[in-house]
Amino acid sequence: MELETEVIRLRQRLCEYRLARQGQNISTHVNAIDIALALTELGLKDGRPIDEQEKNWFRAGLYLSYVFDGSEWEDIARSYNDIVEKVKQLKYFI
Repeated sequence: MELETEVIRLRQRLCEYRLARQGQNISTHVNAIDIALALTELGLKDGRPIDEQEKNWFRAGLYLSYVFDGSEWEDIARSYNDIVEKVKQLKYFI
């Protein structure tokens, strides 16, 4: 499944980012990625829809671009945005 592969790939990239930034300040907006990925997996594996309040975790794209754009990690924000668009296309939102 393509979306599931993208979720795994982004999780791995986030781990690399956190390891590289160990001992440094990491934006709390990065946590939104983890939560959005977990909700996406629940949709994929359990058919669980994403409710109205949970949609907020899929709105961090702008903040993530502030964090990552222009760095070696900008692919993280792009991947997050791609996954959000696919989740919308699959109509996982209630």
